Amino acid sequence: MADLKTDEGFFTARDGLRLYYQSRTLADAPAHVVILHGYAEHLGRHAEITKALGDAGYAVHAMDCRGHGQSGGKRAHVDRFDDYLSDLEIFLQRVGEQAQGAPLFIAAHSHGSLIAARYLLDHPDAVRGVILGSPYFRLKLQVPALKILAGKLMSRILPSLPMKNELKAEQLTRDVTIQKATRADPLYQRIATPGWFAESNAAQETVMRRATEFVTPFLLTFGGADVIADAAAGREFFEHATAKDKQFKSYDGFFHELYHEPERELVFKDVIGWLDERARGAARKVS
Repeated sequence: MADLKTDEGFFTARDGLRLYYQSRTLADAPAHVVILHGYAEHLGRHAEITKALGDAGYAVHAMDCRGHGQSGGKRAHVDRFDDYLSDLEIFLQRVGEQAQGAPLFIAAHSHGSLIAARYLLDHPDAVRGVILGSPYFRLKLQVPALKILAGKLMSRILPSLPMKNELKAEQLTRDVTIQKATRADPLYQRIATPGWFAESNAAQETVMRRATEFVTPFLLTFGGADVIADAAAGREFFEHATAKDKQFKSYDGFFHELYHEPERELVFKDVIGWLDERARGAARKVS
């Protein structure tokens, strides 16, 4: 596309941390979409959904969360969950300036969905809508009880201590090629920290407790065979959310990473269709 502009670099968080971003913008895009990756991964793993959105005419922006990818910070760690929210707020402000009045949307995955949902509880009008993909509102993956107990104890003593996480590439997607790429990815992390676990658990509790306050339009998507994020928590959140515009979509047999499943084009089509109804439809009403 002749009017496609790509940009990458770093911006500064409120505590001085350098955060990496990439942008793919188009002239006259009907909306700008911010992608939020999941825990232990990075924005580079969302190249396909980025391309699909760009090919559909949307401007797309992504950032590596602190402690992930090319951003600064202790690996896979956060001191306070509020740091994620502050970083997102700054990034949304940057994207909003580029959008010049065009609507903003968030397309989040897993832990990114937790960040987005927690942020939008306090800033419901920050975006026109949000896609909560495989939201990490409760852990379904079985973690040894002894490891959980040790993590709770260490969160008070050594909160940033790297501990091996329980994720396996074959649990993320049924696509063997992507499984291999994940195992070989030097930016994909195989650790978790006690401090992050404690902070994310607290954020989950807040999101579920305050679900009735959630009013931002949203699409919540889940894989029917997801063994990492608990679909029951997603359904519970959906049923209690008071947004007038909300949709729930489940894909039978799909694993956790919907954008990496062999049938991902179906998911891309649903996501873009949902965006089109709200972005292009809104533009037609204004004109």
